[in-house]
Order: sequence, then C-alpha cells, then structure tokens
Amino acid sequence: MAAAARIAGAEDRDEVARILAAAFSDDPLLTWIFGDPDRDAKLACFFGFLAREELVGLGVTYLLADSAACWTPPGTPAWPADKEQAFAASLAEVCTPEERRRLAAVDAASKAVHPTEPHWYLSNLGSAPPARNQGMGSALLRASLEVVDEAGLPAYLESSNPRNLTLYQRHGFEATGLIKVPGGPPLTPMWRPAG
Repeated sequence: MAAAARIAGAEDRDEVARILAAAFSDDPLLTWIFGDPDRDAKLACFFGFLAREELVGLGVTYLLADSAACWTPPGTPAWPADKEQAFAASLAEVCTPEERRRLAAVDAASKAVHPTEPHWYLSNLGSAPPARNQGMGSALLRASLEVVDEAGLPAYLESSNPRNLTLYQRHGFEATGLIKVPGGPPLTPMWRPAG
C-alpha cells in the first residue's frame, strides 16, 4: 500500500463525517436505529456532530483512502451536560423520537459493560463502499495499534457488524460476550490485551 495513514486535523472534520456516514449506511445496528426515509441525512447529522465534537481533536482519528479509524484515548472525560443537550437537539431536527430512544438504549447498554480500566477505545472503524475489501481496515488498525502498543495499554471496541469480527480477531481482539438491546441487533464487545 503506497499511502500511509495520517491523523485527521480540524480541517478534516467534514471528511471524517462523510466517510463514516457512507461506511455505516448499511450497518445492521445503525440501520435499525436510523430508519428510512432520510437515513443518509440522519447519519450525516449523527457523524457530523461526533466528528466536530469528539472524533477529531478530542479523539484521534486515522485516515486512509476513504476510510477512518476513530480512537478515544484513556482518560478522555465524559461529555458535559451542555454537549449532550446539543447532540440531542441536533438529532431532534432529523430523527424521530423512536430513533432517539433506540440510540439512547444502545448507548446505555454499551456504557453498562464498558471497561473501567485505562484503555484505548476504538469507537468507529469504517470504509466508504468504494474503498471496502481493499485492506484499508487492516492498514488503519496496524498503524493505530502501534500507538496503543507503545503506550502499553489494552484496547476495546464494540462491533456492530458480525462480518467484521474476523478482522478484529486478526489484530488481537477477542470477543467478551454480547450486548443486547431489546428489538435490535446485538453488538459484540471485544478486548485486546496490552501488547
């Protein structure tokens, strides 16, 4: 692979949002949360807010060929109440109350099992459809896990798509159970010990 992954800067926020909205357009969990019509607008709003407020700057996002890997470093503080309210208000403009309820249920179920020991958290990894099946996910994981390993810390993620489990397993992650949300598809929490 000729190009190397790079870390996104403030000027890349819109690009990160675009990549993730496209990457997750057919994701089992997000298609359950955000229904039609206008799913694309809902995903753009969701990832647009996250890219502006968390994924770029507060978090560390790696970019490579229409693909992104978004990490939250250990010790990152939880969102303050005003940011939570701004996120909810943003989603209320494009999402139904039921969609917001489903998102809140997934968030609560995920937080209930999220590890408490210091770790790097892979919140999102995805490739827009034209970049899929070209090794971008593996390349991004290799680049970003070097940093995790240099820090001597474990890593954690929740996979919302069963087809991605083998990718994560090849990079040292192990499934630790299932996160079940009533009526929705399960998430698979995965842990990678410190390397």
